[in-house]
Amino acid sequence: MALDSLNGKIKVYNYEMSPVGFPSQHNIQGVFIRGRDEEESFVVERVALDDIESENTKSDLFRVGRLRFDPKEEDEVYKLLGIEDKSNIKTDKELSAILQDDSIENIKWISSLKSSTLLSRMKTLLFNMERNGLHLPQTIVSVVTERNSELKNGGKRHENSEINRILEAEKKKNEENKLHSIVEQLSKEVESLKKEKEEKDKTLQDSQVAIQDLLKMVNDLKNTTPAPAASPKRSNSTAKRTSANSKKE
Repeated sequence: MALDSLNGKIKVYNYEMSPVGFPSQHNIQGVFIRGRDEEESFVVERVALDDIESENTKSDLFRVGRLRFDPKEEDEVYKLLGIEDKSNIKTDKELSAILQDDSIENIKWISSLKSSTLLSRMKTLLFNMERNGLHLPQTIVSVVTERNSELKNGGKRHENSEINRILEAEKKKNEENKLHSIVEQLSKEVESLKKEKEEKDKTLQDSQVAIQDLLKMVNDLKNTTPAPAASPKRSNSTAKRTSANSKKE
C-alpha cells in the first residue's frame, strides 16, 4: 500500500495531552506536535519521513507508540523503519487496561521493559487514573515505580525488590503446583494399579470357585451313578442234576 505522502511528509498521530518535539533536517525549529485537548481523541501533523527515520535511530518514540501513524499505514511505516517487534507499541487505552490488572503476565511484561519513555507514559497514566478516583493494584504501582528506577540506575535490580518478591512467589507457586500435579498423577496410577490388582484377584477367586463347583459336580455324579446288577448264582443241586442228565444222554 502506497503511503499518503505530501511533499515527503506522512501523518503522525499524538494521542496524548503532552506535546512531543524532536530535531528536523528541514526546519531549524524542529518537529513539534502539540498535545491533544480533552475534547480531542488525537492530534495529527505531517512530518517528513526522513526526520522520522532519523529520530527512530535516536529514541524509542515510535517503537513504543508514543507517536503513532495512520492506522491504515502503520504496518508499512513500521516496515520502513525496521520495527519488527510491535509488542511494546501500546495506546493509552491498552496501557490503562494493563495498569488495572495485576496478573503475573502484566507484572512480568512491565518488569522486563527497557523503555524509559514507555514507563514515563505509564507513570503519567497512573497519576491521572488515581486523580480520577480509580482504585489501582498496589503491586502494579510498585512494579512501575521500581522498574523506572532500575532503568535510571542502569537496569540493575535490587535483590530485595518488590519485583523479585513477586516473581519468586510466582516461581514457588508454580513449583508447588508442579509437585501437586505429579502427586496427583502418581495417585491416579496407584489407584489404577490397585483396581487392576483387585480385578485380577476377583478373576482368580471366581476361577477357584468355578473349579470347586466343577469338582463338586463330578463327585455328585459319582455318588448318584447306580452299580451294575450281579448275575444270579446256581445252586449245587441244580448243577448236579444238570450234570447227571448230560451223562444219560
